[in-house]
Amino acid sequence: MIMATLACSAQQQVKQNSDGNYVAVATKSESKPTGKTFTDKDGKKYPVYITKTGKLFVMKRSKKTGKEYRAYLAIK
Repeated sequence: MIMATLACSAQQQVKQNSDGNYVAVATKSESKPTGKTFTDKDGKKYPVYITKTGKLFVMKRSKKTGKEYRAYLAIK
């Protein structure tokens, strides 16, 4: 019962190794480049990607931590 709940609510896919511990499974990206660009207010250009569900996003880098993250675009 706990396994089913964990699998349904988790975003990360995992598998159980021989010791009984859970290990993250690498998954291929479901997003594709659109060939278009997004220009922010500072004039910096980013390539635009689209998810399998049709959402548009750009990859940005945090100034504080240096980690990459997805910034989703809202079309008006």
